[in-house]
Amino acid sequence: MEHAERPRRTFLYTVVTRLYFFIARVFFFMRIEGRENVPQGQPVILMGNHKSALDPLTLAMCVPDRELHFMGKKELFENKFLNWAFTKMHGFPVDRGNMDMGAIRTAMNVIKNGDTLGIFPEGTRSKTGHMLPLLGGASLLALKSGCAVVPVYIEGRYRIFRPMRAIVGKPVDMEDLRSGRINKETCDHLTERIAAEFALLSGGKSLPPAGKTENAST
Repeated sequence: MEHAERPRRTFLYTVVTRLYFFIARVFFFMRIEGRENVPQGQPVILMGNHKSALDPLTLAMCVPDRELHFMGKKELFENKFLNWAFTKMHGFPVDRGNMDMGAIRTAMNVIKNGDTLGIFPEGTRSKTGHMLPLLGGASLLALKSGCAVVPVYIEGRYRIFRPMRAIVGKPVDMEDLRSGRINKETCDHLTERIAAEFALLSGGKSLPPAGKTENAST
């Protein structure tokens, strides 16, 4: 599934991301590792761990040559100003509590248009430093999209003068899962595979301590 990458630039996205890139490098000492793992000239899904409202902008740093579209919880779009701002920044709402097929269709259209999508498969922010269980909707989208899915592990806390880095992994191997019927079983297999990729990228930091299971909070 290949498309010529469109070097589209929009005003608000350009201003906000350039300002954030400067702040992230100067105050968070942000380093991006593995940018070369993002396939060029085709739509891509970036999957990141979620710890802060700044995570979408950090994902955007991983693909500075293109503009990132991303899902955000629907509650953010209930405020008129935030709805305007997030929409201008290529955000669109998702109902985290349900299998939001409308959001999945919007995401599929992003991919069909040759754009890059950023999603957070945990569904909500983790407050512990470890990743929450991944939701099945992200795997369903990944399987149906037909495009490359690239995991990104964001390491560190958003604290001034505390070093951070985003580690970009190689596309997740899922051709065997896409070749058969897409159902709950294949989605579960992919979810496990993606979680394993995050564990590999993070050196195990994404996993909760042995014997503890973390539950997603809303």
